[in-house]
Amino acid sequence: MNAELTAVGLGPGDPELITLKGLRAVQAADVIFAPQSRDGDASIALRIATPWITPSRQEVVTLPLPMTRDSGQLRPAWQAAAEVMATTLGTERRGVYLLLGDPLLYGTFFYLWRELRVCAPTLPVKVIPGVTSFAAAAAAAGMPLAMADERLIVLPASYETDAATLQRLLTEFATVVLMKAGSVLPSILTALTQAGLLDHALYAERVGLEGEFITRDLRQLPSQPRPYLSLVIVRRGESL
Repeated sequence: MNAELTAVGLGPGDPELITLKGLRAVQAADVIFAPQSRDGDASIALRIATPWITPSRQEVVTLPLPMTRDSGQLRPAWQAAAEVMATTLGTERRGVYLLLGDPLLYGTFFYLWRELRVCAPTLPVKVIPGVTSFAAAAAAAGMPLAMADERLIVLPASYETDAATLQRLLTEFATVVLMKAGSVLPSILTALTQAGLLDHALYAERVGLEGEFITRDLRQLPSQPRPYLSLVIVRRGESL
């Protein structure tokens, strides 16, 4: 058997939202790779997958990766992680790389994949998609994301936090999903209030994880930053 790597999207946090294909890939792997922040925090992705990992048979390797936008720190970290993965897999071992959500939606895997193509150009890489946090949050709240001919847009929250931008987007799209909203939530709440959209929004944090919080009453939210794993869905279309 030749070495191969599969990126597995584990979904937002609830272990029961892992796809059967992703579960089988985890169980079949010789090596489990999981990202870990350099401050030593435990890997959430690894914790989600733990019930299906057999330590006596599978090697678990955590990869320290900085939580920063500084490319001067990120690029060397991705290069180092890719080299560890390529060396660990060798020529015969099967590995999986665990991620929250979907690997190709605002995920970190693409950067790692790019470095693997440099240090291990013949290593086959597959991707198994995962349930997104906004899909899980909308399902929990009974909020449709898009219907009929409606359009939906998904954006990083830190770049779309003023009322004029939100109003413009909602003239073009029935639903706007703002990902990773925690650090800029005060700005988002102000923008939604100014745009008269506060009653058309859903806020969710740590979807599927311990401490999950989902509400459609954004007026009760304190105007202060919230956890990194959070999102806001704004919808002008039909809802229950």
